[in-house]
Amino acid sequence: MAGSVPVLSGRIGELEAARIGDLDESRKAWLVRAAVSKTRKPRWVELPDDLLRVLVARLPAREDRDAAAALFSGITADRLRMAIGRACRDAGVPHFSPQGLRHRRISLLHRQGRSWAEIGELMGQRSRVVTADRYTHALLDYREINRAKLLGRAREVHTPVHTSEAQNRMIAGVS
Repeated sequence: MAGSVPVLSGRIGELEAARIGDLDESRKAWLVRAAVSKTRKPRWVELPDDLLRVLVARLPAREDRDAAAALFSGITADRLRMAIGRACRDAGVPHFSPQGLRHRRISLLHRQGRSWAEIGELMGQRSRVVTADRYTHALLDYREINRAKLLGRAREVHTPVHTSEAQNRMIAGVS
């Protein structure tokens, strides 16, 4: 299998397809299975300690886990785009799309001195030429994203309560 992958390297389809059985807590990573990988090669996506803690806290107790259940419960392409947009807004940073974050990650890896071959392997790219040509950009801001701030915001988000129009009027004191 390929080497370990830095966080934010997964594609949306890989997040949607991830299963609880793909998580290896001791390795601090989840396996992107060959069947769902764009390159058809399995690879590990590393999870930083803080992100792993949040993910594990949202899972059922170990004895109650269904290995075939979704690892990232409720994740869809639309929900992820919306959540990233809100997180960017709340953090006061420019809006990034999931693909934009992937491009940024590749650019930061290159800036940190990683070779194109290593970046291509880590990110699940088929061609290091494509990685170098298409996915790397000159950045004006080379700072890493403040995950602690974003994860703090994620902990504050609760499942919305849906009420009927009649209940809303009653709560508002309107007949």
